[in-house]
Amino acid sequence: MNAPTNAAQLTANRPHAAHSEAAEASIALMQTVMGAWACQITGTLARLRVFDAIASGHKTAPMIAEHLQLDASALYRVLRAGSMIGLLRNGGTGLFELTAQGELLRSDVPGSMRAMLDVQTAPGHWLPWGHLERTIRRGKTVAAEVLGCANLWDYYKENASEGETFSQAMTGLSSMAIGAVSAAWNPPTAKRVVDVGGAHGAFLSWVLSKLPGAQGQLFDLPEVVATARAAIAADGLSERVECIQGDFFKSVPAGGDLYLLKHIVHDWDDESVRTILGNVSQAMAPGATVAVVEALIPDDGMPSPAMLMDVNMLVMLSGKERTSTEMKQLFATAGLALTRVVQTPSPFSLLEARKA
Repeated sequence: MNAPTNAAQLTANRPHAAHSEAAEASIALMQTVMGAWACQITGTLARLRVFDAIASGHKTAPMIAEHLQLDASALYRVLRAGSMIGLLRNGGTGLFELTAQGELLRSDVPGSMRAMLDVQTAPGHWLPWGHLERTIRRGKTVAAEVLGCANLWDYYKENASEGETFSQAMTGLSSMAIGAVSAAWNPPTAKRVVDVGGAHGAFLSWVLSKLPGAQGQLFDLPEVVATARAAIAADGLSERVECIQGDFFKSVPAGGDLYLLKHIVHDWDDESVRTILGNVSQAMAPGATVAVVEALIPDDGMPSPAMLMDVNMLVMLSGKERTSTEMKQLFATAGLALTRVVQTPSPFSLLEARKA
């Protein structure tokens, strides 16, 4: 038998293969559609504390519904779908058990993802994502307009419960990033460590655990610092950490040997980042290091979760995820030189820079 000699003959001899590819593509796209449904199912069950209820012994839809004051029939249908997407095990007896994913959606377990799924499917994020087309047409976020407030941060101040969930979600994300970074990076020797925009100081606490002779300064907005002291005390670091309130667009504490910026740069546009890094550069002691933790988009265009995270920044804020080349350029505009990029098994990387 002679082999096909051109593309037309190859196509003619592969009708079933072409049909199979089309069918697989159709299935993949339908899975994308169902992914939106699955996300809302997961977030809603997390928000309702259904996984906590199951863990406490309420294992049937009627029991959970009575405990949480829900409709048992509707809940059963959603739980059944939850078992299909891997959140629960349903043996057909009406009893629901938690899978490994379901366990991580409890409120009281280390590494809980409950708050993250809750906040991503709550109005503060879900409504702006529904206006992605408008965002693309305008080239900038329409979140403030959609949410009816000056910006996302004001929205969370006005919606305190959702704002608290957002803070919990960011704490969980921070824990993931710290865990990844801690396996790949050792902090350079320092006597004074300044955590810029450090929230409740989780990253600073870990760095100080690696530098027992160092003192720390946690720098953030007044309303953040007001609640950070309790977290610092819980870590047993009240004697080693000074909490300082301020605005990193105006200045940062001077004289530090190591400056930490975790998940700060991606929140802001390039001009704002130049201001923040410029203030850090001006405040640094001679020979000091800046350590920035962000999700980097690969320079070579290879697929990365950072690409999806970047669209979330486009939808929600004025910031973006960047490549290492783009970060190097931003450092340079602030008089800093990128000296090292530490990659981790996660989407997060750590970038070290010093004064140029």
